[in-house]
Amino acid sequence: MFARSQQLYDAIYTWKDYQKEAARLAEIVAAHKTAPGNDLLDVACGTGGHFPHLRETFRVEGVDLDAGMLAVARAKHPGVPLHQGDMMAFDLGRQFDVVVSLFSSIGYARTPERMAAAVRSMARHVRPGGVLLIEPYFSPQAWKPREKAPGANVVDRPDITVVRMVDWVRNGNAVDALFHYLVGTPSGVEHFTEVHEMGLFSHEEHCAAFTSAGMAVTFDEAGLMGRGLYVGTWAQPAAQERADG
Repeated sequence: MFARSQQLYDAIYTWKDYQKEAARLAEIVAAHKTAPGNDLLDVACGTGGHFPHLRETFRVEGVDLDAGMLAVARAKHPGVPLHQGDMMAFDLGRQFDVVVSLFSSIGYARTPERMAAAVRSMARHVRPGGVLLIEPYFSPQAWKPREKAPGANVVDRPDITVVRMVDWVRNGNAVDALFHYLVGTPSGVEHFTEVHEMGLFSHEEHCAAFTSAGMAVTFDEAGLMGRGLYVGTWAQPAAQERADG
């Protein structure tokens, strides 16, 4: 996966207001969940930035494909059960009252077919009365070509300096994000790059994925950080049985 940037992730995303997002998420869950429990699974959890704030309301577990990200999460959040798995095909053998996939991680599915498979995998882990919340990436219509020079994320600490810039290239309904890292430490300066492939899924494709998984879906336009939030609930009691089968 992205072994060279895993240790830089939290430093780069210090701007993200995990506490505010977790509080908003809890409000949305309360408005839709009828299951009495508070077990929550964070799919594509990364380093677990939301965990400390979600744990104020929920019993939290996480799953991610990237073993390095999970290693960082385990060091930061001892006691949180973490699992390695692909969001398209993971199976933890149990269900949760709340399943979430945040910060546009669904974009890494890259194609509508793989995105729908990921929604089905997550839906299988939602118990009756529970909710599935997915924060989307940009739609094909919302993603716009860059009109000015790339911006930069800068970390400036005594132990490390990091400058990260991103060059985006659109390929149909997907984008390739070329991340350039310039990293300075007491031992010297290093430059490396990573390519992140992200799918641009339409509103209709997201809704169809929930429907094919047997879930009713609504869309919260504001969401947690302005990208919206899809909220899935079981359309009828038999629907989950079909999804499990």
